[in-house]
Parts: sequence; structure tokens; C-alpha cells
Amino acid sequence: MSLSGTGVDYVFLTDVDEFPLLRGGDGSLKALMKRLDWPDVLTMPETVFGTGDILEYRDSPITGQFLRSTSMKPGKWRSRRGFKSITRVDPRLVIRNHRPLARERVAGDLRWLDGSGKDFPLEFRHVHQKGTDARGMFDLVTLNHYTLRSLESFLVKHARGDAVAEGRVDKTYFRRRNQVVVNNSEMLANLPRLEEEIATLRQNTRLKELHLASVQAHQAKIAKLKSTPFYEELLSIAGLAPADG
Repeated sequence: MSLSGTGVDYVFLTDVDEFPLLRGGDGSLKALMKRLDWPDVLTMPETVFGTGDILEYRDSPITGQFLRSTSMKPGKWRSRRGFKSITRVDPRLVIRNHRPLARERVAGDLRWLDGSGKDFPLEFRHVHQKGTDARGMFDLVTLNHYTLRSLESFLVKHARGDAVAEGRVDKTYFRRRNQVVVNNSEMLANLPRLEEEIATLRQNTRLKELHLASVQAHQAKIAKLKSTPFYEELLSIAGLAPADG
């Protein structure tokens, strides 16, 4: 990806189910980058949130619904996490979707920090690696990843499939990502500001109409998929009872 000449200083590639959780300051990415004196790369480890006991789809911010996740203090055997990165537009760096790549001869010259503001491991800067041991990397920022959402919404995700690998979104995918090890409500502190922004967006009539249409389409798809055997299998895996009606 080339952005030279665009006037862009940094690029942050993330998915719609991923939300940075910042500790300290005003909770903004700009404030964090300034606090770290504008590094060349900031690579943040993910914190995966599971479905927990939430069965039904609800039209409200997912950061306020799902409050159980994997631990942010993993032990040795649960320490590997995925990453996403804020990357400076710099000829020394090749921008990738998880984290950039740097040529080995210049990798050590970069100010490349992890989610605790410490130097990101040099041995991973020039190789394609989506994740690594993330112990001690969560002090300043982590990326909350709501990969499953409600069990009903996962039905839709399963039916849609993965954009990269066919057949990847299956029962094994659900089991591995239904992480409910600890209670995790830190993101709730940002909810009032988020709801204010959503209220502002809803003042746009066209956006409001499009949102309602997407919600209705999602609900219709869920109603159709709940008649499939896969729904019963998911209920069993998650240890949930079907909703009334």
C-alpha cells in the first residue's frame, strides 16, 4: 500500500468488530500517540470477547453488551495474541493489515512500540507474523475484539462465511473464540461518548433509514437460520436454552 504524497501521517487498519481500549489521558488515539512521542509503529494486542450467555441479537453498541473476555494477564500457555497496528507512512515500512513489515537492515532503527509502550520485539519486525507472546503488552492499549457477538449474530456470520478462508467460520472457530475467562467492563467508561456520537449520526435521516434497514435484514436472516440444525448445535456448545417464541 502506497500513501506517499497524500498528506496522511499514520494508517490504522482495523475491522468493524475491533475497538481500541486506551488507558489514561482522554481516551483518544491522538492523545496516546502524543504521549508516546509519535512512534513509527504502535502494535496493540487483542483481547477477545466471547458470547458468554448472550443469545439474542440486540440493536445497541456491542461494547456495552459483551463484558467477558480472555485474560489481559495471560500465562505462558495462553500468551499468543493477534495484533493490529498504527503505522507511520514511511518508506521503511510496508503497511499490512495486522502489522507492518520492515526490511531487516532498518528494523532496529524504528521506534516500534507495543501496547505497554515498550519496544516491540526486534525479531518480529521483518517477518510476517500476525501474533506472538503478548505478556506485558497491555498496560496502555489493547484492541477489544468482538469476533462472535451474540449467538444469533454468529449464525449470520457462519452463513456468510469468511472473506479469506472458506469454511473457517465453523463450530471450532466458535469454541476457540468464545472467551469468557474474566469479567471485563473497562470499555463501559466510553459508552456515554459513543452514544452521543450515535445520536448525532441518527439525526441524518438517510443514515437512520439505512441503519434500520440493515437491522431488519439481520433480524430476518436470524429468523431463517434459527430453523437450521446448526443453531441447535451452537446452543448445545454454548450451554444456552432457546429464547421463548
